[in-house]
Amino acid sequence: MPVKYVNNYGKVTIDDSVISNIIAATVMQSYGVVGLASRSTKDDIYELLRLENMNKGVEIYKRDNGTIDIYVSIFILYGIRIPVVSQNIIDNVKYKVEKSLNVRVNSVNILVQGIGK
Repeated sequence: MPVKYVNNYGKVTIDDSVISNIIAATVMQSYGVVGLASRSTKDDIYELLRLENMNKGVEIYKRDNGTIDIYVSIFILYGIRIPVVSQNIIDNVKYKVEKSLNVRVNSVNILVQGIGK
């Protein structure tokens, strides 16, 4: 569901793909992240996404109260402390989305799907 704003001058609609791209770029800037993951529908196996498909690793759900829930599937570097990296991603994504889009984020959920090099 796109995010909509209405003011005295008109209406602004922000598509989910724009929000997903902002989230994917923020996640990829985080230390310890190899890339975003997507589930293969036929095999139910997660795969590392290429740059052009990064937004497939992000799911956004809009709540009735206007806030959003974000789910991000990632691969993390081997040897990195997963809780520390995950908390860093949560804080950065929440800050970036709220600042860029003026949308309250209810939750950011990190799904670590694998470990890479």
